[in-house]
Amino acid sequence: MKRIIFSVLLAASLSAEAQTQTYETAFARPLNEVLADIQQRFGIRLKYDIDTVGKVLPYADFRIRPYSVEESLTNVLSPFDYKFVKQGADMYKLKAYEYPRRTDADGEKMLAYLNSLYADKEALELRADSLRKEVRRRLGIDALLAQCVKSKPVLSKVRKFDGYTVQNFALETLPGLYVCGSVYVPKSKGKHALIICPNGHFGGGRYREDQQQRMGTLARMGAVCVDYDLFGWGESALQVGSAAHRSSAAHTIQAMNGLLILDYMLASRKDIDVNRIGVNGGSGGGTQTVLLSVLDGRFTASAPVVSLASHFDGGCPCESGMPIQLAAGGTCNAELAAIFAPRPQLVVSDGGDWTASVPTLEFPYLQRVYGFYGAKDKVVNVHLPKEKHDFGPNKRNAVYDFFAKVFDLDKKMLDESKITIEPESAMYSFGEKGELLPESAVRSFDGIAAYFDKKAFARLKSDASLEKKANEWVASLNLDDDKKAGFAATAVYNHLRKVRDWHNEHPYTTIPASINPLTGKPLSKLDREMIADSAMPEEVHEKLMKDLRRVLTEEQVEQILDKYTVGKVAFTLKGYQAIVPNMTEEETAFVLEQLKLAREQAIDYKNMKQISAIFEIYKTKCEQYFNEHGRNWRQMFKDYVNKRKAEKRKEKKEKSDKVVR
Repeated sequence: MKRIIFSVLLAASLSAEAQTQTYETAFARPLNEVLADIQQRFGIRLKYDIDTVGKVLPYADFRIRPYSVEESLTNVLSPFDYKFVKQGADMYKLKAYEYPRRTDADGEKMLAYLNSLYADKEALELRADSLRKEVRRRLGIDALLAQCVKSKPVLSKVRKFDGYTVQNFALETLPGLYVCGSVYVPKSKGKHALIICPNGHFGGGRYREDQQQRMGTLARMGAVCVDYDLFGWGESALQVGSAAHRSSAAHTIQAMNGLLILDYMLASRKDIDVNRIGVNGGSGGGTQTVLLSVLDGRFTASAPVVSLASHFDGGCPCESGMPIQLAAGGTCNAELAAIFAPRPQLVVSDGGDWTASVPTLEFPYLQRVYGFYGAKDKVVNVHLPKEKHDFGPNKRNAVYDFFAKVFDLDKKMLDESKITIEPESAMYSFGEKGELLPESAVRSFDGIAAYFDKKAFARLKSDASLEKKANEWVASLNLDDDKKAGFAATAVYNHLRKVRDWHNEHPYTTIPASINPLTGKPLSKLDREMIADSAMPEEVHEKLMKDLRRVLTEEQVEQILDKYTVGKVAFTLKGYQAIVPNMTEEETAFVLEQLKLAREQAIDYKNMKQISAIFEIYKTKCEQYFNEHGRNWRQMFKDYVNKRKAEKRKEKKEKSDKVVR
């Protein structure tokens, strides 16, 4: 009902924009109409990952080139900062511009430009020196390192396994802020290689099975390995919330954590061979791998996995939140990896993500740079064309082979079946709920924002508030399964963010002032606001409901929906039961059905005024139902009001009589 009503209003309001195309009206047309015409004219299909609601294109038809669909799309989309990606012979996906993501062709041009900047080792090293200095400055890491504290880490008991041991640590970095991780140590004697292993965005973080397999296997082979939580993931989320991970602060703090862990390991252990210090991570951990190799010259071998590209800087703000790719006039992760030359480097790529271009694009570029040092054999690419984005067995084997060769590790100890996969809880320093955190520990991102530009994190504060709300709503269900609870809370949080973002990005002014065709009156501000919000893609709602029903019972789903609408179903039903004398079971069932429909639809709106307006639509249907089934709603409501007035007069009189006595 709501979708139908507001679709009618939306269509009517937008029709006001369909003015005669003349010079005076800038030959303007709604963007969605222009795109529909392009599909028909060129016989193509468009997939939408963009929002066209309320968007009007000036000089619309003059932007279309009858001889080129791609030039037409470029001209039509560019005023809105949209772009297209060809996905088949006649299929184009429309997307918003993403600053860290470009095309393979862009990467090819970038590397050609970079190659023109240096033709020998001397020219490269001048450029590399500038890059290292400016990356540090743009990352802002030195100012943060200067405020770090030096305190004893919190260490767990050592757990002994087949050929290796594991110990948890919590290292205080900024005052009250901890980075938590685990140290995997060989049981063999003597000096060991050290490998710092920043985490990527794979599900389960550092606690996942393949991460433990890699850490344990490398330790059995003779390397001390350290993995640690992403900022805002794992135990870090207990301190700053997971929303903090999607911030530019995470970019700097994760790099800071890697450097401080390296300092700690070298200062606290006497069994480390300082000539064998590696860094290895996959996906976002691969991006961190390259960054750490730029920031610290103590690394002697590097192995970024399923991450390196000349045309992608990493889609998460923890990888591209600070503008390090603007260093020295413009750079990319491929060049940042290249300045690691001539030290050994492994690049693992696959055919199922953005690293598909490595064998033909990034690797030849790396070989050229390594060639300046006569060290082409020191950079290796293992490409897995039939695999996708993960840290699977073949990728891990490439890592084992590489470090076995460059660090002289014992390949006879390479046996993943010997690794004990520990439960996540065994790897915590502060307990499953953070109950062991020190009193002085930071417990919100606000304590960390003080080190950055506070104004820049206004959106993050809103995210943190929504995250807290989602967690509290799901916690009220008292679920026994933490994974299900986490999944449900994430689903609610993502939905709340999308509703907020759509509302903020589509103010009522995007809907032209016009006449409501249903009432004949001018659209109010609330009408226009609701029309704009009703255009949010239905898949946002559908995904929430699908995700909730995946892990919750129907009763629990209803409890969550009640949280969205502050219990309006029960409150309103109670009101009807008070107004309607002797409400029958049939009448109650109808009213309840309508109120539940109102509730589910109202969750896609931002504020209580809008939620109440949705309920009013369904309350009207309820009242019509009473009138059509032998009741007189107006008379019942009048009788109820008179009854309440009489009751209040009586209460007032009784109160007055008590005072007189």
